Amino acid sequence: MEHSEYSKLRVAQYLRENVELQAALGINCNALFELHHLGMGEHNLNYWFKASTSEQKYVLRVNVTPQPFHDDQVLYEYEALKAIEPSGCTPKALYLDNSSKALGKGTLVVEYCEGDELDFDHLRPGDLRCAAQLMANIHAVDIGDNCFVHRPEDPLRELFAECMQRFEFYVTSAFEDARVTKWVEAFIEATKPQLNTKRYDADCTHIVNTETLPSHFLIPEGSAIQAASASGDSGMFCVSPGTFVDWERPIIGEVAQDVSYFVSPTTTFWDSEYLFPANQIEGFIEDYWRAVNGRFEPGNFDERFRAFFMVTALRNITWCCRALVQFGSNPNLHRTKRAERKLPIYLSDDFMQLLATECFNL
Repeated sequence: MEHSEYSKLRVAQYLRENVELQAALGINCNALFELHHLGMGEHNLNYWFKASTSEQKYVLRVNVTPQPFHDDQVLYEYEALKAIEPSGCTPKALYLDNSSKALGKGTLVVEYCEGDELDFDHLRPGDLRCAAQLMANIHAVDIGDNCFVHRPEDPLRELFAECMQRFEFYVTSAFEDARVTKWVEAFIEATKPQLNTKRYDADCTHIVNTETLPSHFLIPEGSAIQAASASGDSGMFCVSPGTFVDWERPIIGEVAQDVSYFVSPTTTFWDSEYLFPANQIEGFIEDYWRAVNGRFEPGNFDERFRAFFMVTALRNITWCCRALVQFGSNPNLHRTKRAERKLPIYLSDDFMQLLATECFNL
C-alpha cells in the first residue's frame, strides 16, 4: 500500500475532525496540525505530527495488514505497549482507534521518542551496551497471568513451522532454484535436532519483541557516551539507555529469541554491511546479563540461544525464498531498494556458506 492511499491531506483531516483523539492528547479543538511522513513498514504506515498549540510530537500509525496470530493489530500493539510501559523504555500508547472510522485497519497514536537509530555500520562506543540494557529492562517486566500478549505453547517450534510454510511456498513455485533448495534443506536438517532443546517453564515468561532490528533501537548520543564510560559489575550502564520502538509482533516467550535475533548475521547484514565477530557476540551476551542484574535467572540460556540462533537464520532465509516468489510473480508488489539489493546476496552461495559455518555448524 502506497503513501498516496493515505495522503497527508486525509491524515490531516482525520486529526482535525477526531474530537476523541484531540481530547485524549489534550489538544485544543481549534489547533492546526503539522504532519510529516515518518516511514512505512510491512504492516504500518507511520507519520509524526504536532499541534500548533504545543511543541509535543506524536507518532500516528495506520495499520495496513495485521500480524498472523490476531485480527486487531492496533489493539494488540496498544495492549502490548501498556504491558511493557513499566520498563520506561518504550513509547507510551496514547490513543487507540479500532472503530470503523479509523484509517486503514486501525489507527494508533504513541509517544514520539527522540534518539538515533542504531547503525551497525557506524557504531558509537556504548551503543551495543544501550541495546543490551533496553532488551534487559523490557524482558524484566513482570507480566500477569491475564496478559493480552500472545503466548505460544512452544515459541521455537512455532518459528520452525513458520519457516517450513515459507519454504513449501517456495519449492512449489515456478521460481524454485535447486541450488538454493539444497542449501535450505541442509539448514533444515541441521536445525531439527534443536527443536528438542530442553527448556524450563520459567524461561518462557517474558515479553519479547521477536524482531530486534537495529531500527527498533533509538539511542541518544548522550546515552551511548554514558554506557561506554560505565565500568564495574553494576547492571545499570546508564539511567536512560534510549527507547525500544515498533511492537507489532511481541509474544510472551523466551529471551533467547530476542538476543539471538539481534546478533544474527541475517539481521545485521540486512541493514548494514556488519557481521558480529564471534567474540563480540559473547561480549554482547555478557553485557545483556550484566544489564539483567539478577532480575531473572538465565536458566539454560546458552542451550536455548544456540537453538534460536539457528532458527532465526532459517527464518530469515526462508523469508527471502518467499519474497523471491512474491516479487517475481508480481512485479508491481511494493519492495524497498534494500530488498532489491540484498535479496540476491542472501541467496548467493557465498552468503549461504557463511551461514552454514557461522549458524549451522556445517
